[in-house]
Amino acid sequence: MIQRLELRLLIINKISSLSTYELLTFQSGDRDKLARLGEVMNFVGQYMALLKKELSPLDFRSTKSNWLQFPNHGSKRLPPGTVTDFEWKDYCPEVFSYLQELDNIDYADYMLSVRDHETLREVSSSRKSGCLCLSRDGGFVIKTIRKSEIKMCYSGAEVFDAIVLKEGKHWHSFVVLVEMLPKYCHHVEKYRATLLTKFYGLHLVTPVGGPKVYFVVMENIFQSELYIHRRFDLKGSSQGRTVSKVAVDESTTFKDLDLDLSFHIDPMTRQRLLTQIKYDCEFLEAEGIMGYSLLLGLHVEAPHGGSFDGRSLTGNNTFSNSSSQEHGDSELTLADICQQSYRPDLKLGVKIPARAVRVRRYEKGSVSSHRKVGARESYNVILFMGIIDILQGYNLFKRIEHAYKSIQFDSMSITAVNPKAYSTRFQDFLSKVFPAEDLDF
Repeated sequence: MIQRLELRLLIINKISSLSTYELLTFQSGDRDKLARLGEVMNFVGQYMALLKKELSPLDFRSTKSNWLQFPNHGSKRLPPGTVTDFEWKDYCPEVFSYLQELDNIDYADYMLSVRDHETLREVSSSRKSGCLCLSRDGGFVIKTIRKSEIKMCYSGAEVFDAIVLKEGKHWHSFVVLVEMLPKYCHHVEKYRATLLTKFYGLHLVTPVGGPKVYFVVMENIFQSELYIHRRFDLKGSSQGRTVSKVAVDESTTFKDLDLDLSFHIDPMTRQRLLTQIKYDCEFLEAEGIMGYSLLLGLHVEAPHGGSFDGRSLTGNNTFSNSSSQEHGDSELTLADICQQSYRPDLKLGVKIPARAVRVRRYEKGSVSSHRKVGARESYNVILFMGIIDILQGYNLFKRIEHAYKSIQFDSMSITAVNPKAYSTRFQDFLSKVFPAEDLDF
């Protein structure tokens, strides 16, 4: 848990930000002072709640169920047969409420966003795991999961066995999340700058007469006023890690072999980033997790030293000129990037200024920042990133996949490798994606 002393100091410092004069001269009609006082009291209230919060082992095993009933406004607003009644179940509600508080997410706003009728209809209509949708306000990503991905939230085999008997079999992702949750909480408390997926809720929804659908609610790392021009899903493996060039559009998420860029960020931010990735990978390795990715989003600001013809990044793809923002032709120097990036309070993975440089790609998918292509073809970009897909254990099926594919391909080029090898390869790959700055750059 966050240290109580640290919280008390935060509260004292926040209250101290109001001067004695402001408090003594406060009048109910003074809107500015009223707003400032309200802000401080809201802050104090949130952190006092954290001081009182003590998660017990039972909190990691609890569930809470209720019925959701939405008004049926008739055929004018809803198609015939539209489901308006749902059974709703929260898994570990106290734990996820605490995780929401850590990121200053209001529980009431969260529930309004996630339990919106349209959202529930979309989620409950999913027929397979891995389906993604956004919450009503776009702040959360909702992903349907297999029951087996949830076990990682529940400590205690006897509790899990009881749930399996009650809910049925075929559990992997549900299983993984429930078992991992106690240590996951400790990790995100200890490393507030973690790049791991932020989990905010684990739920089951059952429409009347329909199947049970399990889903997890996560942070939307791409929520921003900036347009995301490119998305990459990077694992550090190469076998099968490319997208079909036939079905490419603005929403395409590219993979390792499609990446022919390296991203230059200031040395201090790079050190913080790679160190945090190391801590996160050590946690995943200890939990027996593999198959995760760095989800990387790029907002392109301005090109320099090369043509900006829409075909410059990842081959046959064009940028949406209407969605991008105009920033002129000014070139960011390394000093500019350092000045913008060196902020101790800057959340890792969000709006990191960088320079994307064209590089030569090797057959195995790694990139080298020391062999530039063309006349310093590069782009000023803003990066968004996070480590996703962290619920895949190295189970029997993955071991069989490793054995089978190792016969056909280089064993280190495939995704299905043991957690230690996966962690090492993942970190090595990202150290090349984010290289140390060249002195002659």
